[in-house]
Amino acid sequence: MHLSDVKLGRACGGTSVTKAAVQTVAVTSGKGGVGKTNIAVNLALALAKTGHRSLLLDADLGMANIDELLGMEASVNLLDVLEGNCSLEDIIIEGPEKLLIVPAASGNKYLSELGAVECAGLVHAFSELKDQIDSLVIDTSSGISESVTSFCRASSQVLVVTDDEPASIRDCVAQIRHLNKTNAIAHFHVLANMVLTARDGSELFKRILHLLGDDQDIVLSYAGFVPHDDLLRKAVSRRKAVISAYPGSSSAVAITNLARRMIRWRRPGAPHGQLEFFVERILQHNCVEREVLS
Repeated sequence: MHLSDVKLGRACGGTSVTKAAVQTVAVTSGKGGVGKTNIAVNLALALAKTGHRSLLLDADLGMANIDELLGMEASVNLLDVLEGNCSLEDIIIEGPEKLLIVPAASGNKYLSELGAVECAGLVHAFSELKDQIDSLVIDTSSGISESVTSFCRASSQVLVVTDDEPASIRDCVAQIRHLNKTNAIAHFHVLANMVLTARDGSELFKRILHLLGDDQDIVLSYAGFVPHDDLLRKAVSRRKAVISAYPGSSSAVAITNLARRMIRWRRPGAPHGQLEFFVERILQHNCVEREVLS
């Protein structure tokens, strides 16, 4: 039986449980090489440093490297869960600042080609978790694959990371258009990464606004900028997060400020996607009946 063959039934007992809103943020990008994963890792860690119970999901399926960036080694990962060898709880590792990490497998063709149904099955597996969390940060792949659109659609917030290279801007705009037209995602937070100055960041956002000016259904919010920082590259070579290795660096300060702003972003009033349902399940600690589809 595959995870995609299982659906969640009704909660046992029918008792009403107060729903707590959990911030779920998909970190994505139209193009690779713009620093998306570094932003996701450091953002999740910055949230954990504020006292939030933060979980980081490596959903860059097939090209996973979050555990490597943090100098950690995972003996099992999402592929083991999908193959039925272990539960999701078995693969969670604890990083710095008690950050919870769900690692994925790198270079695996099966994971990289997961479709919408398989992603939904994967999310269903999250219902086995018992730990309460405040924030869920999802590092998606780049581009417009089914796994990217599935995780973005399931999240309460989508953070699109881009730099100021023309190809990155083009792919950023294309990804936003795609997510809006095919998945009815209307609101996007745009982060200007690796820019030289605050002005460069705001100008980059204005260019994206201009290019999307004819799409009345799209709402863009400027998430700010993270400056180009040699200390971030140095932290990567040391297999550490920059906010841990160099907390006073310009990139670390910018990401910490982003985390503080993110805490104030509008939270969902009720679950509307698979990931939010997963978070609700964690907080409810409820028994759930499962029905195997025939």
